[in-house]
Amino acid sequence: MATLEKTEKKTTYCRNRADEFFKTFPTQKIQDYKEYWESVRPQNHADIFRRYLFAYCSVHTSWKGNCYGYNAIKQFDQWIDDKEKLREKLAGSGVGLHNNRTKYIWDFATQFWANPKDFYLTTKKYHVKKRDEIVNKIMGLGMAKVSFALEMIHPNEAQVLCGDVHQLRLYNMEHLTYNKSKQGIEKYKRMEQHWSVNCGKL
Repeated sequence: MATLEKTEKKTTYCRNRADEFFKTFPTQKIQDYKEYWESVRPQNHADIFRRYLFAYCSVHTSWKGNCYGYNAIKQFDQWIDDKEKLREKLAGSGVGLHNNRTKYIWDFATQFWANPKDFYLTTKKYHVKKRDEIVNKIMGLGMAKVSFALEMIHPNEAQVLCGDVHQLRLYNMEHLTYNKSKQGIEKYKRMEQHWSVNCGKL
């Protein structure tokens, strides 16, 4: 019973700590952050595709594993027509889960290059809707990781949130599961909206 109560407590949306975070955020850093992210903004479809590769390599691994996996496959011209070559590169990188990653990345590559505009934001509004459409279209990335890709693609405009454990803790939802839970998705989007609105005010 104690374990159950603890889990429930850690999935109840509460924005008090998040409000305090925004209230005390050092606003003098904002322009520096914006300039940095603008300097690494994707310039073409190949850059955008690579942001998705980085997101795929970030699933269920460490930061080092993420970087090793991405660096192994970022020169995608070396494997784009050879699925086994992709598998070999992922397996050799040590990123882990190379069979699943191979399947998901291979299928995504086919979808992406068929119509790249389906995978980045093309309007100033409806970013959450576009993110959800991408989540429903592809395999291997859920809401947070597709949001991660979109944040890297549109660093100063994306109104979606890659809700990692740090943000979930800010909203008292450290143990929230959301990818296959209607209630969890609603809580996640409530957090996302609060985060996006307050970021826009900074």
